[in-house]
Amino acid sequence: MSQAQTRLQVVFADLRRAIDDVILKHQVSLEELLAAIEWLQQVADAGELPSASIFFYKTVLKATAGATYAHPEKDGASHWEMEGPAHRPGAPVLHSPAVLPMRSDEPGEPLIVSGTVRTTTGDPLPGAALEIWQIDANNVYSGMDSSDFEPLNIPNDSTGIPVSNLRARIIADADGRYEFRTVMPGIETFGLAMDSPLAALTQALQLQGLRPLHIHSIVSADGCLPLTTQIYFDGDPLVDSTIEGPVPADAVKVTTRHDDHLARGLDRSYRTLTYDFVLRPTAEGAALTATR
Repeated sequence: MSQAQTRLQVVFADLRRAIDDVILKHQVSLEELLAAIEWLQQVADAGELPSASIFFYKTVLKATAGATYAHPEKDGASHWEMEGPAHRPGAPVLHSPAVLPMRSDEPGEPLIVSGTVRTTTGDPLPGAALEIWQIDANNVYSGMDSSDFEPLNIPNDSTGIPVSNLRARIIADADGRYEFRTVMPGIETFGLAMDSPLAALTQALQLQGLRPLHIHSIVSADGCLPLTTQIYFDGDPLVDSTIEGPVPADAVKVTTRHDDHLARGLDRSYRTLTYDFVLRPTAEGAALTATR
């Protein structure tokens, strides 16, 4: 009788089968295999092996931390995204409609985001909480420095920027509606050195060492599973060509530009974006809804 296999054996066997399939499908030569091994050696010698995890980091998190929101196509739930290192608890609590904490001269094009928070069965979620955070137009997260992103070497000097800048916990109204004003986010880099083996590979793959423009959010409501996700923007080429893999199409939202800024109390044109967050009920929440 064979002994039960360890998790290492099971995962490695599946990994080997997947690699075997790729080698056979594309008729990978011995020279190409040895070149790949040589590249891995160069990455290790350059001290970049931990950074190489960015190719699969998000997928690993989807299989673990994001498992409760797997397969959103089956019920219309919003897609899950990694939280990332830029999250900071304790953001100011604001009620919708809200303006994210920002400097009086905050750079960037104004953006108004609105929508509803509801369940996969269509029920609105009164008082849902949306924790929002983002990078500013100058590509800096507030309350952080570069050490917070290690092992990636991402530049981030927030000296002089208020700790809660562009961070808030927004409470939706009695109908589950929310609205907040912010600015269009800047660009977040993976911090790859231009002459590094990882950078050379991304260039050969025609992938960008930058993240798509995005706004982070953690959405929670009574009787539902908390959702960690990100808002992405239509027209941003990085949604299809970044190291961490393409962004789900339903996560990419269209912005509309408006010139009636004076009516909004703004000094320049602004954009609007609609995003409806769809949460999955917990088992207890679903049972309670069924009895109503």
